[in-house]
Amino acid sequence: MFDQAILSRVPFRVTMLSVLGFWAVWLTLVTARAAAMGWPDQGGMLLRRCALVALGITLTLLIHLALDRLTRRSVPIRASAAFLLAVPATIVFAAVNTLVFYRWFPVPSVAGDLARWDPQAVIVTAIADGLVNWYFFFAAWAAFYLAIGHVAEVRAAERESAAAAAESREARLAMLRLQVDPHFLFNALNALSSLVARREAGAAREMIGNLAAFFRAGLGAELTEDIPLADEIELQRLYLAIEQARFGNRLLVEWDMPDELGNVPVPPMILQPLVENAVKYGVARTTQPVRITIAARRTSDDTVVLSVDDTGGIDARMPVPAAGTGIGLTNVSSRLATRYGAASLLSAAATSGGWRSAITVPAHG
Repeated sequence: MFDQAILSRVPFRVTMLSVLGFWAVWLTLVTARAAAMGWPDQGGMLLRRCALVALGITLTLLIHLALDRLTRRSVPIRASAAFLLAVPATIVFAAVNTLVFYRWFPVPSVAGDLARWDPQAVIVTAIADGLVNWYFFFAAWAAFYLAIGHVAEVRAAERESAAAAAESREARLAMLRLQVDPHFLFNALNALSSLVARREAGAAREMIGNLAAFFRAGLGAELTEDIPLADEIELQRLYLAIEQARFGNRLLVEWDMPDELGNVPVPPMILQPLVENAVKYGVARTTQPVRITIAARRTSDDTVVLSVDDTGGIDARMPVPAAGTGIGLTNVSSRLATRYGAASLLSAAATSGGWRSAITVPAHG
């Protein structure tokens, strides 16, 4: 729920500019009209108007102060209050305006009217005429003020909504990222236990070192911030070094990574489930050597395709799963959709004697 006291309050600087703008326009128009009609004593008339402008600014700011106390109220209540507050301001201003020009400092034409007619009747008539004109002036400013407040409220609501959406997106990315780490750790510990069971102490020590380096690099990155593709590839080198300690010569690795793509931003560990699947379904299920090729290429529409190919056959392979099931490819699909929306793509399909998984991401993040 949005805080109406914050959202609808207009900054005083904006309020002051609107007040000064309204009264400056009035002063300019009335003075120009008087000059065009050739009224006498233009200097004296201007001084009187400036004094009235000072009063008008004061009354308008009083309306602002009163409305500012109603920022927690609904829009209809604030609108009703604005038009009601214009009434006393109109009465005061119309009365003072009439007294200035008809009683205290009457101009020659008004002095003639006062001499020919009942002075009290002339003044009352002038006040009555002024009430109508000045009410619309004060009401117009009040409506403008409410409009400014509404715009400020809408913009604040949009900012808060965007912030909430960003927080939700970051939380989802963090959740999806954290799903990968325990999954990989489980498989890595299984591989380590196999080395220990075979009493391959040297390979086990090397694997522990690679594990430490992998988690130090992988988990040291911010969960929701992209990393350079070169760093992501280094993570996969560490991972495959860990798996090579398990599979030996059965796991062959090739890299096809142009140097110019090293700075392309990608979500951290986005390739790891693809590489892990290639090991799990391509290498682990056969006694024959399997080649895993990890490649990157820039396409004509300024996107980058990251692919993981293996030659391990297609038995027991799974298509790209629907969102909400499994961890591996589903996790990648969900992370891509959360990070890039429709600008990304995940594909997985059989190839000649193997399997290929690929993701397409914008080249500039």
